[in-house]
Amino acid sequence: MKQTDWKIIFNNYDGPEKKAIHFLSKEAGRWLIREPQVYRIYVLPCEKEGSAPNKNTIFVGRYEDSAAIKQWVAADEIPADGYLVKIIPNPEDEEGRFVIITAHTPVNVYYGAVSFIDDLLPHYSQEFCPNQIADLVFDRPLEPCCYTDRPDHKVRSIFTWGHSINDYRSYIDNMARLKFNELILWNDFLPLNIREVIDYAHSYGIAVNLGYSWGWSTNQCSGTTDVSDEALSGLKDEIIREYEEKYAQTQCDGIYFQSFTERKDEYIGGRLIAEAVTSLVNMTSGELLKKYPDLKLQFGLHASSVHTHLDEIEKVDPRVQILWEDCGEFPYGYAPLVLDEAKYEDTLEFTKKLLALRDGANVGLLFKGVMMLDWTKFVHQQGPYVMGENHADIADHDRKMRTNGWRGYTALWLQSGARAAQMLQCIADNKKADVEMSFAGTFDGGIYLPMALCAQMFWSNNEAYSDILEKVAKRPCIAKE
Repeated sequence: MKQTDWKIIFNNYDGPEKKAIHFLSKEAGRWLIREPQVYRIYVLPCEKEGSAPNKNTIFVGRYEDSAAIKQWVAADEIPADGYLVKIIPNPEDEEGRFVIITAHTPVNVYYGAVSFIDDLLPHYSQEFCPNQIADLVFDRPLEPCCYTDRPDHKVRSIFTWGHSINDYRSYIDNMARLKFNELILWNDFLPLNIREVIDYAHSYGIAVNLGYSWGWSTNQCSGTTDVSDEALSGLKDEIIREYEEKYAQTQCDGIYFQSFTERKDEYIGGRLIAEAVTSLVNMTSGELLKKYPDLKLQFGLHASSVHTHLDEIEKVDPRVQILWEDCGEFPYGYAPLVLDEAKYEDTLEFTKKLLALRDGANVGLLFKGVMMLDWTKFVHQQGPYVMGENHADIADHDRKMRTNGWRGYTALWLQSGARAAQMLQCIADNKKADVEMSFAGTFDGGIYLPMALCAQMFWSNNEAYSDILEKVAKRPCIAKE
């Protein structure tokens, strides 16, 4: 097949659809715009709808906006909250192909583009007893097909420390490619360029929740904290003042906060942590939401200090989302393997309790297992800084330092990923309402197999782990070192 007979036809060049066009131009262009050992300068045409299609053409855009796509796709073929990829023969040339990528929302158009490159094209790699040569994927007509998909969890998020990111654009690019749609960004000091970071995430349809302390401190696990009514009232005033002075003007989509629950004991100064933190959260959120009723408030709650007092946590304002962490065994723990089978079973049962709490209102669950930070050398931010604009030499240094760590994580995820899938099936079977699935992780430097595995599990509860593993491992975006 000629490599110069492909074209992209689009309708909207804005937001996630613009990202989809760029993505397809770049990723399909890997195979289409250069010929091995030939220095031929060629680019992949990307033209507005209305131009004549080539022999082989990718049509990409929101269904409601495209007269061309409506010729070959019926509206009810597309999942309401998903996307469709259809490959058909060119009506004017049976050897040519039309690839149609569409959805009812711009962000799902982008996800459709990702799935075409990452999940469909690997099936077209040519086989040579039994090697598969991906570079030859476009050297023969693509077999006609129709592929649709939709997420099982509407919100799929990542929690990370902002200053561990060397290149925020690449990080967000990788998030979007894995179909995450919310970034929870913790910073001790607000980055100077936070608006640029948020704007870049929004260009992919990714929401950004900015994290700051509601009583959390770096030495709280060993020290004591005053949680008297008077102290909590003063803390409430500080929290609201900090929001209004620093965060209200950032255009963030919500606030994530941690308080004084990251402890193993259940009391501070003789007061029950579960009761005290509920009091703080309710009085603070009540005042904030009265002034800012559309503000998303996300309570990062460590189960370690409150797990036997869920009756108190039940009283948390239902408008506040609780994002639970440290809930027991893998996949909640840092180690990506089940260390204790009995504790894993207990974790399944505890998860069911969390899903039923507050009638399932505004609940999220946070997995760990790829944090990739050396806590013995971790340095907290010393002041405001420029986030994710580090020199390429630093990014390369950190990537090399983490390579062996990623190999270890990958080996363990290959072995234990089925247990994460089992946990997600438990969540699917017992949830009372939508559940936000979140991952605490640092994957700056590339898309690594463990992150891609977990992201796909968040997207789909209906695939067997073996199928997820096969699908993800074939993706061309997976880091090779």
